[in-house]
Order: sequence, then C-alpha cells, then structure tokens
Amino acid sequence: MGLLQDISQKVENVFAELGLDRELGETQYSDRPDLSDFQCNGALKAAKVLKKNPREIAEHLEEKCADLDVFSSISVDGPGFLNFKISDQYLLSQLSTFDPSKISAKPEKIVIDYGGPNVAKPLHVGHLRSAIIGESLKRVARELGHEVIGDIHMGDWGTPMGMLLAELEDRHPEWDYFQKPFVETSNTKNPPFSSDELNSLYPEAAKHYKDDDDFAKKARQATAKLQEGDEGYRALWQHFLALSIESIKSDFSFLDVDFDVWLGESDADPYIEKMVQDFIDRGIARESDGAIVVDVAREDDKRDIPPLMLRKRDGASTYATTDLATIFQRVEDYNPDRILYVVDQRQEQHFVQVFRAAAKAGMIAEDKLEHIGFGTMNGKDGKPFKTRAGGVMRLSDLIALAKERALTETGFVADEVTDEIRDMANAIAIGSIKYGDLKNPRVSDYVFDPNEFVKFEGNTGPYNQYQLVRSDAVLEKAFNSEAKVSKDMALSEHERELTIKLLAFEEAIERAFSRRMPSDICDYMHNLARAFSGFYKNCPIATADDEKSRQTRIEMTAATNKTLSKCMDLLAIPRPKKMLRSSNLDLS
Repeated sequence: MGLLQDISQKVENVFAELGLDRELGETQYSDRPDLSDFQCNGALKAAKVLKKNPREIAEHLEEKCADLDVFSSISVDGPGFLNFKISDQYLLSQLSTFDPSKISAKPEKIVIDYGGPNVAKPLHVGHLRSAIIGESLKRVARELGHEVIGDIHMGDWGTPMGMLLAELEDRHPEWDYFQKPFVETSNTKNPPFSSDELNSLYPEAAKHYKDDDDFAKKARQATAKLQEGDEGYRALWQHFLALSIESIKSDFSFLDVDFDVWLGESDADPYIEKMVQDFIDRGIARESDGAIVVDVAREDDKRDIPPLMLRKRDGASTYATTDLATIFQRVEDYNPDRILYVVDQRQEQHFVQVFRAAAKAGMIAEDKLEHIGFGTMNGKDGKPFKTRAGGVMRLSDLIALAKERALTETGFVADEVTDEIRDMANAIAIGSIKYGDLKNPRVSDYVFDPNEFVKFEGNTGPYNQYQLVRSDAVLEKAFNSEAKVSKDMALSEHERELTIKLLAFEEAIERAFSRRMPSDICDYMHNLARAFSGFYKNCPIATADDEKSRQTRIEMTAATNKTLSKCMDLLAIPRPKKMLRSSNLDLS
C-alpha cells in the first residue's frame, strides 16, 4: 500500500467510527506542503449532510485522529480543513521496509498494439510517440503483475503496398515477378533493390497515385491481387517485409523498444473472408453501392459516425477490415482481458467504428478495447516537426541530431571523444528524446526543441540521469552493507521531503497505468530527483555527525538509487555510468 493510500485509509476509518461516510475521509497531499503533509476536506462535505458547523466537525475529527500513531501534529484551518503532519518515526518505519520492486495489482492479460510502422517507409518522428508510450505502458503493466503481449502491428497489407507494386511494374515490366504465370528464379530470391531505394520509392509512388487516376486504379487493382494471393506480387512483397523489418528493428532497438509479436495487417488475412461472410450471414453487415458496410452509429452520438466499410467495391479489404480480423485473431490466440491501441488520437473515429463493430459481432466487449490516443510532436513553429528542408524528419536523423547536441552540451571537442564519452552522449541523447516526449501528457501536442531537451538543468532527461549517477557515486564512496534506517531519529526538512517522495512511488506507478499516462512517472521521477538534489546538498552522508544519521542517509540514498533506476526502466530511459563535462569533472 502506498503512503497516500495508507494515510487516507486511516483517516477514513476515523470518519466511519463517527458514523460518517468513509469516502469523506479521503485524504490528499497538502496544497501547502510548508504547513502540512496531507489534508482532508471531508468535514465540509459532512457538515452539509449533518446540517452542522464544519469547523466543529473538523475539531471532533482532529481529536479522534490524534489517537492514531502516525501524525506528529493535526490542525484545523479555515472553515474546517484538516491538516496532518506525518511523524518522523512513522516515515522512518515505512522507509525501513520500502522496496520499489514490490507492487501488485489484480493481474490481467493485455495485448498492447503500438509502434505501427508501415512497411517500405522509413521510421519518422511520428512513430516515436507510439513506440515509446507503448513500450512504457507495457513495462508498467508488467511491473504491476499483468501478462502483456506487445504487438508491433505493421502496416503491410493496404493500398500503399499496391502503390509500390504498381510503381515497380510500371518501371520494370520485364521483372520475373510480373510475368504470368510467375516462376521463381534465382533473380527473385533476393531483393532487386536496397532498403534505401525502397524507402525513396514510396514517396514517388504516393505522388504518382495522387496525380494520375489511371495509376491509382492500377494500384488499387494490385492491392486486390496481392490480397487474393498473386504469386509474383507476394514474392516481391516478401522482399518489402524483409528489408523493412531489418531497418525497423535497428531503429527501435536503439530506443530500447521491442515487441513480443512481429505481426502485420497481412497476418489477419486468413480470418477476413470467414469474418466478412459471418457479418453478412448474421445481418451485421449490409451491401451499399457495391461495398459491404457495418452500421455503427447510435442515437445518442453527438457527431456523425459513418458506417464502417468492411469490403470495398473492388473486393479489397480496408484498414478497418484488417483491424477487425486482428481482434478476432487476438481473441482466438490470447483471449485477452483487454486490448490497448497506442495510436495517434486523430484516428479516434476509426477506432470508434472498429470497436463498435467488434462488440456488435460479439467478438469482445467494447469496454475491453481502448484507444490510447496521443498528440503530435511539433517544431517551434507549432507545426509537426520537420527537417530544415521541410520534409518529415526520419527517426534515425532525429537520434543523430540528439547525439550531436549531447556532445555539444558536454563540451567535448573531436579529439577528446573516447568510446566512454560517446556511450555517455548516446545515453544522454536517447534519454533526452524519450523524457522530452514522455513528460508531456500523451493527449497533448508539444514542441520538440533538441537544444532544450539535452540540457543538464531543469525538467530534462539528463537532469534526472545525473541525479541517478550522483547517487551511484555516493553509494560507491559510502556503501555500508550493515547500514540500517534508524527509527528514533529526528528528520530534517530535506530528509522528510525525500522520504515522502520515495514512499509515493507505488501510487505514482498505479496512477500512471490507470490513466495510461507515462507522464505521471516522469513527474514523479523528476520530483524525486529534485528532492534528492536538495537532500544531497544539505545533508552530509558519508561525513554525517553521528552514526544513526550516516546509516539512515546511506539507506535513503540507496532507496533513491533503486527508485530512480526503476522509473528509468519503466520509461526505457538509459542509465549512463558517468556524466562528465569536458573538464573531466563530474557535473556539479
């Protein structure tokens, strides 16, 4: 049980003993931490029910709460606010058993769909948010004891594939892939293009599709033929997959993002025909102008929700079709308690349609499907982050830019850069990108500024990384395996603040997952890092005046080290071994 939950439960018990609603005793962290640690406003609500003076009720509650052994002082403020200050002994007792690795929840089986890159297109900054938000949610869910399956769910089956096939057939009609019947030869065993060539082909094919109606028709036909099993198209498409997955794995591994399942839209294809026919046979789907659609609008909708298109007029599947078939597949393979989709919030309507159709068909309850939407990463101009030339920035280029800024921030020149310094700069770069993104509530758009994110001061990844490195250094110097928390010493202001922050870890993690907000962990980690910085500067550790203080402060430092490490693991932020300036002195 976290600190806040424990305190709140104790106060709620007092309310219940006096015949009041337990919920009125809910306690929160104080709005004025300089005056108290916790506050409860329940007396004001109770007064309305009992028709009594709220201050009188609060004073009665104050008297009863004084019997608890957790508070050093209780006061009534204003019309009836209860203020609580936790006793040093209670905090030290809780700290003595604190372990950031012991959290539990009612376990569920959860599939998290995140990453979502498109085959034959390089990863760009737009893929960053889905990947790192999804990776963090996966790690937090596992920390809470849930069984989690992380699925990358690649875009490998829709019109973009048809566009690429049609473009290549226009350019190279002589290739064996386009001969009928298709015969596998030595020329078709290896890709006839490189990964870079494939990446550059897509924007050209997309432009051709947009500008030429005849080509667009050909691309749609190619999509349908691919999905129907055209052998030549399938062989060429397999090359798209192989090259793309190799590139995707390289970029994501650098971000410490991985997946349990490397499936794409195409893996749902075997389920589509049966699913569509079932929808038709049961009257869930209907014909509309040659297409097959599912009505998902409801009378209480406040905006227009159009029918979901299950099959196009040309027989091809849509994104909605494959998403529905994927739900069918996941239910069959895993029988999950819930499925989370970490996808740009601009896709909200798509998921409303898909979730309603899935529920209408009885695949899974609608409340077991969640769209975890997120905003966009923008440049200083408030528009989606782009390169200087105006194109969408590749993820690999963003990482390279962050590395360059990290070396600049540490002040090293070329001839000073060693492997150790380069590893440090890489950790700072990745930490700055990921923390700079994750600290923002996922539903918000935010401005990405590489110059700000790599700074060692302020609410940045490097600042938090440094506090962890600082705690490492303290423990290396002052480590004592026999050190124990003394439960009968008086705590200073900075010791109290650090201890309270440490004991809030469990509730921060639970809150982050319940809200699907990794930013809550970022907030917690930064507040803990700041508290440790104040503690470090004001409370001598190895040179403490007495043995009780020295041992307790060592334990506080060790607990901080474990907790910061745990937070970074949950956010998939790297932990550098050292953080140096060009003077080769630790950052002060």
